[in-house]
Amino acid sequence: MASSTSSNAPPHIAALSDFWTREFAFYLHEHRNPLNRVTHMFGVPLLIISAALGLWWNNWALVVGGQVVGWAIQIAGHKIEGNRPALLKRPISFLMGPLMVLVEFAEHLGLHFGFARRAREAVGL
Repeated sequence: MASSTSSNAPPHIAALSDFWTREFAFYLHEHRNPLNRVTHMFGVPLLIISAALGLWWNNWALVVGGQVVGWAIQIAGHKIEGNRPALLKRPISFLMGPLMVLVEFAEHLGLHFGFARRAREAVGL
């Protein structure tokens, strides 16, 4: 049974029973354009790294600058895609987005996940 977090997902994605397959399918559905996914592969790590280092070093300029640039990169990707960030549609995307980017990085390193393959099939990628 699909979770309530998938309520804004297309019906064929919301109907996926496996949590990870459904969440990755939703991510891919919102990020079908390869350029949009590339912007997230840069923007999401920038958000996380600048926040972590800026807080560790007590450097608020690094925190704020990294957040502004990281979000700007991702918003540009969604302009290319022609949609709003998934975060605005489903709050769980705030947590799931970075995890899905991590999955994409792992795939580029040769690690493959069954749920990611099933999600790509569900989305048609």
